[in-house]
Amino acid sequence: MVSTELIQEFQLLQNSRANRIADELADRILLSVDSVNEKLHSSLGKRGTMLLALEKGLNAKVIRKLRNRFLNKG
Repeated sequence: MVSTELIQEFQLLQNSRANRIADELADRILLSVDSVNEKLHSSLGKRGTMLLALEKGLNAKVIRKLRNRFLNKG
């Protein structure tokens, strides 16, 4: 009986350690995923802002060329 109780205690201890290690590993993975998501979101936001600024600049350039071509002929 004593050896059975010791084996059960040992199994409980092993399960507890395994659960703690699994939780720590899951936390590390989640932190890594969150970090990557944040960097990706930031990068996409910066890229979107850059593309909008580029489009705005190109639109202004096209309008200026059209204005110079058609309105200043007079």
